Parts: sequence; C-alpha cells; structure tokens
Amino acid sequence: MFKRILVAIDGSEPSKRALGYATELAEKWNAELLMLTVVPRVMLPVFSDEGFGATPLTSAAGFGDYQERLRRLYEDALRGAEEEVRAKHPQLKLKTRLEEGRPSTTIVKVAEEEDVDLIVIGSRGIGGITGWILGSTSRKVVDLCKKPVLVVK
Repeated sequence: MFKRILVAIDGSEPSKRALGYATELAEKWNAELLMLTVVPRVMLPVFSDEGFGATPLTSAAGFGDYQERLRRLYEDALRGAEEEVRAKHPQLKLKTRLEEGRPSTTIVKVAEEEDVDLIVIGSRGIGGITGWILGSTSRKVVDLCKKPVLVVK
C-alpha cells in the first residue's frame, strides 16, 4: 500500500512519536522512509517609513549567526534521529532531507517532489484560541496537502 513515507521531524517529542509510527509503517509495508527536517526562517519585524513589513533575520546585523545556529540545531536533530533509526532498523530503506523555509508549505512541497504515499507528522495538541492564533503546522499540512496525512499526538 505504501511505497514512500515522509515523516517530518524537528526533535520535539511529538515528532519523535511520529517517527516511531512512520518507522513501523515503513517496516510493515517495506517502504522507503524519508525523514524531513525543515529549518524555519526566522523573521524580524521591520518598521520603516514605508510601513510594516518583515525581513529575514539573516539580513539584520548579528542575526545571521542565530539562523546558522538554528540550522545546526535542526541538522543535529535529523542526524540523531537517522542514527537511531539505522541502528534499530538496519534493513530499512532510509533517506534524509534538510530544507529551509516555512515548515507546512515545505513539507507539502517535498511530499509532491518525492511522490510520497503518506505524510506522518506530530502534533503538539495546541487547540482552541491558542492554536488558532499560533497556527498549527500539522493542521496547515492537512489543509494544504492532497496526500494522505497521519497526525500523531
């Protein structure tokens, strides 16, 4: 049923649970597992004579280092998850991918590019007004994507 499964990971507990489900499904269906980590671009609000806008932090003095440290943090999370999966499931077909951008849209874009059959993503369980204000990556992926999505709590 599944040939390629994408799991979005960021090092959080919900993404680790999603990785567990995705690994089990990949083993069961002898599918390739694509582990995707998306480094968010941090934005800094800018107030100018031209109005309100946003600029990437990397263009603001001193903030380029912050974006690079964030990238290293996500790279380490991806590498650690990959090592763990390879150690426990050496026969599993595994691919990793690190991208930079808005997590929800990047997950959907990569799912299309890689022609996956299923996306597995963790949910922090933020609901109500807080979830509406902050948004939810898993909810946005479900809304944007035409592929099946498994949201793991």
